[in-house]
Amino acid sequence: MNRGPGGVTSSRMPDTPPFGIRFKHRPSDEPLPGPTQPPGSEQEALRHDRVPIYGRAVELAARAHSVIELAESERFFLRDQLDRKSSLIPQLIAQGLAIADMAARRELYRQARRALTDCATIFDMMIARGSVGRDALDGARALALALLDELVPLTLEPPKVW
Repeated sequence: MNRGPGGVTSSRMPDTPPFGIRFKHRPSDEPLPGPTQPPGSEQEALRHDRVPIYGRAVELAARAHSVIELAESERFFLRDQLDRKSSLIPQLIAQGLAIADMAARRELYRQARRALTDCATIFDMMIARGSVGRDALDGARALALALLDELVPLTLEPPKVW
């Protein structure tokens, strides 16, 4: 036993940190026994295929980034806003997929829909201003509108059954 200030006895062991957590040795970091698949199997490849809306949101963020790179003559705040909004969409969709509470999931999808609407509006503004070529904007804008159509049903409240 260690004696602290004022004669108070401390039962801490010399290897115990002051915040009271002891780290135990793990015998190994090997995975638990169970069914295993060889590396590069179909299970790894299908991981993102299970949620295609997330994959399309990531693709939209990549296309928006390429539009931002081409929009040198556009004002900084509009490019910055497009960058932030387009990268927020896949994050919100991923968070929504990780939540079991359907009301919270719908709210995250609504936030993603609002950010997606902002992205589509910025694409329209860039088309109207002529700051980026139509060939670069048309694909990103079409993907944004298709993703918007896909998100709308996910944000609706279910019908109440009395």
